[in-house]
Amino acid sequence: MKILIISQYFYPESFRVNSLAKELVNRGHSVTVLTGYPQYPYGKIYDGYSFNTPYDSKWNGVNIIRLKVSPRGQNTFGLVNNCISFVRKGYKWVKKCKDKYDVVYVFEVSPVTVGLPAIKYKKKFSTPVFFNVQDLWPENVIEVLGIKNKAVIGVINKIVDKIYTNSDRILCSSQGFVNNIEARGIDRNKLVFWPQFCIKPSSDSLRKPLCYDNSFFNITFTGNIGYAQGLELLVDAADLLRDKPVRWYIVGDGRAKDELFQKVVSKNLSEQIKFIGRVSESEADNYVRFADCAFLSFSDKKIFDLTIPAKLQTYLACGTPVLCAAGGESADIILSANCGKISSKTPEGVADKVSELMNMSAAERNEYRNNAQNYFNANFNMDKLINELESMFQEK
Repeated sequence: MKILIISQYFYPESFRVNSLAKELVNRGHSVTVLTGYPQYPYGKIYDGYSFNTPYDSKWNGVNIIRLKVSPRGQNTFGLVNNCISFVRKGYKWVKKCKDKYDVVYVFEVSPVTVGLPAIKYKKKFSTPVFFNVQDLWPENVIEVLGIKNKAVIGVINKIVDKIYTNSDRILCSSQGFVNNIEARGIDRNKLVFWPQFCIKPSSDSLRKPLCYDNSFFNITFTGNIGYAQGLELLVDAADLLRDKPVRWYIVGDGRAKDELFQKVVSKNLSEQIKFIGRVSESEADNYVRFADCAFLSFSDKKIFDLTIPAKLQTYLACGTPVLCAAGGESADIILSANCGKISSKTPEGVADKVSELMNMSAAERNEYRNNAQNYFNANFNMDKLINELESMFQEK
């Protein structure tokens, strides 16, 4: 098949859409990705890339078309400008485009407006659109960005309804998303629960990070360091456990990192909490696999009870016990898999669960590890989920 993927983010940015595009090529499909220039999460274009510098138009067999989209910067105005710029450049590309694709797949992490060029393409070529929802709008805007203006929310709702109504399939990364979108009046028959997958790392390729010390209980968090993750909770829990042999490793980057780092310094917790920074996906797997426990949290917002974060699949794939300071579907998965502890969203609750994990026997923690991998294999295996996606493409 000839597949067009539309995503504001793509390699060298670290998103699951990279693995999807690469695997579809491996399966014999012709894949083209329409994207911007890499700038996430810093809000500025990566070194080595610029609008005036030639870029590699091939990556692992994937064709790449980059739109000259304004970087998002670090403020709301930059984010809005980035959204509008992608849509405008995308519309211009569609107008000039003469290539006919069999399907269009949209990878939607915020902003939702990434779907508008896809709908424009569908109207021109009558090509089916598969819209993969990772973030709910306008809920995400209201809860994460704090935007409450009714006129703004009204405009966003119209955009969302236009995209949902004109999509042929809406792939939802959680069952909560399915229910939420159906409640908007969208036809239930076009909604599909299709969770994010993860490539299971090969044990032969994994290496224990040099910074891990066996005399400590090592806890890792990987992924985006944003305000949605509520990582102040991690710092406050570490403060309560400062006299215990516990080390926390924060692997990743994001808008809230500097503020979080300052809080760690102000509490004199630099020995207890280590910031590793942005690393490759394979390096992140090393930190997860050899940790005694992997940490997952969300700020106390109702929308996050509907969300299954991509890091959870990574934690399960690596077979690492999970400490979950979140509710909803994330907590349900941990309970169903019996692969970790569920904490209240309080420092005391997190500290208590860390102590419980530390006091478990090696056999009990190994049972958690085996359970995590078994649940991953049954529910989030890449081959299984991409087989399902291919079947949906072929039906259309």
